[in-house]
Amino acid sequence: MSEDNIFRDLGADKRALKHISIFFSVLVVVLLYHATVFFVIMGDEISVKDKEKSFTISFQEIENEDIDTRTIDNGDREVIELEIEEDSLSGYDGFGVLFVDIEYGETSGQFADPCDSVSADISPNGVNADWDNENNVLAGTSSSCETISLIVYVFPEYNSTTKNVTGENLEYWESLWQNSSYGIGTFHLEVEVNVNQPLTAGIPTIQDDDEEVTISWRSIYFTSDVQEIE
Repeated sequence: MSEDNIFRDLGADKRALKHISIFFSVLVVVLLYHATVFFVIMGDEISVKDKEKSFTISFQEIENEDIDTRTIDNGDREVIELEIEEDSLSGYDGFGVLFVDIEYGETSGQFADPCDSVSADISPNGVNADWDNENNVLAGTSSSCETISLIVYVFPEYNSTTKNVTGENLEYWESLWQNSSYGIGTFHLEVEVNVNQPLTAGIPTIQDDDEEVTISWRSIYFTSDVQEIE
């Protein structure tokens, strides 16, 4: 059967012609709908995205160190404090991170005297900080004279890395990284010493009953710089 005969038969069959007309009408409606969605609805979204501005946020860190040395008796638990006043943040945009190192060595001078056991922990109160940050290290112990290192992330989401962001405006991102309320107050560090006696401890004149501990508080302040990406 030739193509001419096929079209002649379709033209003669009014029901078939009606079905074909309905099919093409539905097809046109569907195509028009998708075209409308793309050019009107999606077009608006694309236009908004094209108009959104992008920014880069970088940080410069400034470190301040405070050192405290204590002699702690065997079995005692001593509280050492670091107070941060409001004027400590003058000239900075925020308080980023607090690093605390607790160092000690066997200082008795006795023969074969093993390292004492030292434990330390920071109480998650007294200061507005990011206490729930999963990277915080709030407690540690040592019985080998190794340094105990603790970390408190103070400013939420701060990690010193440069960030690229989209949306809002320059003033919004600048204000987001300028907040002096974080870190103001008093940090409380508790340190406990448990002496491990030397082999000569049975001699009445030879006893190891305390340990000298040095605490280094390293406060990391930062300034931020927000630049629009052209």
